[in-house]
Amino acid sequence: MPAPRPLTGPREQGSEQRFLSFVLLSIAVFLFYQSFMAPPPPPPPAVAEKDEDDDKPATDDADPAAEAKNSSDAPAEIAEQDEPETQLLTLGSAALDSRYRMLVTLDNRGAGVRRIEMSADEFRDLDDRSGYLGYLGLEDAEDGRQRVRVVGAGTPAEAAGLEVGDEIVDAEPFFAGLAKAKPGESVDLKIVRGGDEQTLTATLSKRPLAVVRPESENVRKHNPAYADASTDVDSFLLTISELNGDNAGENPTIQAANEKLTEGAWEVVASDERSVTFRKRIAELGLEFDKRYELAQVDEESAEPAYHLVYDLQVKNLLPREQTVAYDLHGPNGLPIEGWWYAAYMRFGRKENGDGAWGSVGLRDVVSRFEGTTVLQSRCSKIVEGKVDPLDAGASLAYAGVDAQYFSVVMIPQKKSFEELVFAAITPRLATPELPEEGTAVTFNNTTFTATRLPKKLSAAGGEGDSYKDAFTVFAGPKRPELLKQYTAAGNPEYNLEKLLYYGWFGPVAKGMLWLLHLFGGVGNYGIAIIMLTVVVRGALFPLSRKQAASMAKMQALKPEMDKLQDRYKNDAEKKARAIQELYSKNGVSPLSGCLPAFVQLPIFIGLYRALAVDIELRQAPLISESIRFCSNLAAPDMLLNWSWMWPDSFNNGIGFGFFPGLGPFFNALPMFTVALFLIQQKMFMPPPANEQAELQQKMMMYIMPIFGLLFFKVPSGLCLYFIASSVWGIAERKLVPKPEAPEVQGFSKPIAKKPPATQSAALAKQAAKRASGGGKKKKKRK
Repeated sequence: MPAPRPLTGPREQGSEQRFLSFVLLSIAVFLFYQSFMAPPPPPPPAVAEKDEDDDKPATDDADPAAEAKNSSDAPAEIAEQDEPETQLLTLGSAALDSRYRMLVTLDNRGAGVRRIEMSADEFRDLDDRSGYLGYLGLEDAEDGRQRVRVVGAGTPAEAAGLEVGDEIVDAEPFFAGLAKAKPGESVDLKIVRGGDEQTLTATLSKRPLAVVRPESENVRKHNPAYADASTDVDSFLLTISELNGDNAGENPTIQAANEKLTEGAWEVVASDERSVTFRKRIAELGLEFDKRYELAQVDEESAEPAYHLVYDLQVKNLLPREQTVAYDLHGPNGLPIEGWWYAAYMRFGRKENGDGAWGSVGLRDVVSRFEGTTVLQSRCSKIVEGKVDPLDAGASLAYAGVDAQYFSVVMIPQKKSFEELVFAAITPRLATPELPEEGTAVTFNNTTFTATRLPKKLSAAGGEGDSYKDAFTVFAGPKRPELLKQYTAAGNPEYNLEKLLYYGWFGPVAKGMLWLLHLFGGVGNYGIAIIMLTVVVRGALFPLSRKQAASMAKMQALKPEMDKLQDRYKNDAEKKARAIQELYSKNGVSPLSGCLPAFVQLPIFIGLYRALAVDIELRQAPLISESIRFCSNLAAPDMLLNWSWMWPDSFNNGIGFGFFPGLGPFFNALPMFTVALFLIQQKMFMPPPANEQAELQQKMMMYIMPIFGLLFFKVPSGLCLYFIASSVWGIAERKLVPKPEAPEVQGFSKPIAKKPPATQSAALAKQAAKRASGGGKKKKKRK
């Protein structure tokens, strides 16, 4: 892109003037050179170039206001910063016993965050169960080797002695074998260091969960064909949105500067294991930017959390005049999409942008909160459709971030007061291009946001106020209620992060279920805790279940009378219905009484489902052991058998094709077992149908059960475990507890008359009463 033309400087002359000047100068040189040895006269004074459609003469005087507004007149003494080499740096450690909760990888190209990996053993990658060597940031070298660009502290690679600059020999077959290795295995790593070939031995560990990662790693999970062509963008990049009243979208100079800010390498001013400071000078704009990341440390003596970075951003004016600057701060992206084929992350929110937000399903939705509002959730589908407007412009921002099912990455501005206005708007958007529609879903797309700062006036360089600094607390961690409460906006406890947890309409029930589960979880196994919870629930519902059994016994006792009514009124449905209703009334039977326990259990079922979908303590809880795939995560399907090789990507992704649902890459056994128990219960305890309608309903239930199996196919295995335990309890209760005695039945023997018209009802009622009292005339006997 050509450099912009300066406002002042030599004027470009017309062709006639240039020719005349050349002739005169040539004659002067030829005639007087030998005598005077003088240089040629200087060119005429400069004037500004005139536009073709401008009839006014150009002047030598530059408009001071226009000069101040123009963003490309940096003085010559501001030198362009040399482009440093690209490099990756790390903060913190992946070691379990370190002082840090996470290992952060930074890239000086754009001065952004490449990865954030959790250090705790309880937060492991649920999808990739292969052994972990460490993120190495590899780049291609000679002879099929790959050069190591970064080695994180506390990783198996560091423990093996791997160093930055080492070249891994036969990299492709090595990493192909590494993908099949298991945690705890030892692997030999052949490298070239300083021209010498060496062999290192590394003992692999479990793969930590990366709450921020290059998006290509996420794409590779659900559709490997798109992974190599996908785009990776680091988090927390910076661009200029406005400079001296010029908008970035309309100013090529600002656009070129933004490319340097996001694509160019920043100077590493200072770095250690806890903090890194980057600097980037944009000479043509007379601006300098500093970014500093500092990772929180674990302090055993205090209760302060350590799941965050402190992110400082400074803008400095280098020109000898005032400038007004506003920037766009790009939020986190590349959050994990674990459980992409089964996860159901939902929220009930307010109406936004003219669209109701009754339900929201997404893997990575943008969340924000402003003064006077609850949490606003921008759904994946709306962001993809490009219908999301900037949120709550003019209100004080409490926080904004990207929210996943069990983890969030949220930026909290550090302000002197909560009411202070810093940002003009939060705009949800996609960090990387939208994925192709075929074989993908909108929930797979990589969402983020842009925080647009209010313009800030900077004084001339060297004066007070020639720079300003904004600071942010960047939370990156698990969604635990007590942890989220500790992260507040400007010290305002009302605006903490706990609202990121949403338990649905039956929130109190879900929280009660969680309280019991955590209480029973003390036994050391959440599978046993769910069974214990089932015993408590079914024990509390025992009186209702006995009432249901008694009602079913009455229904069975009424079967003979029902058969009589069927024969008597087989050609008159109206009379039959009235007779059956009167029979029920005489014997105190309610057909709906048998459904009462099911209605009572419905909130419990929904509450437990929400608890499993929200509570991170159940995310990695196994039924048997983590060493086997089956039921290794009670918050996910049981995943008995990997059958992905049998099906197309759309089936394995869970998004379906045609009229057949996409069930995912695993066959799940517990849903099938759950439906089988439902059928057994129905066969054993369902009373004989009292009429044709009841018989038809029972047949329909038998046919619908397989459909229930499909609906249950991707529910959490912990929920299936609850239903299995509940069904076993129900079968045992019916078999072991004595059945209620069948009551004495009051039959229905008199025929039902036709329903009288409304005009005759009063007279007929009067006659019936008179006959009942014996007041009618007696008939004479025949002789």
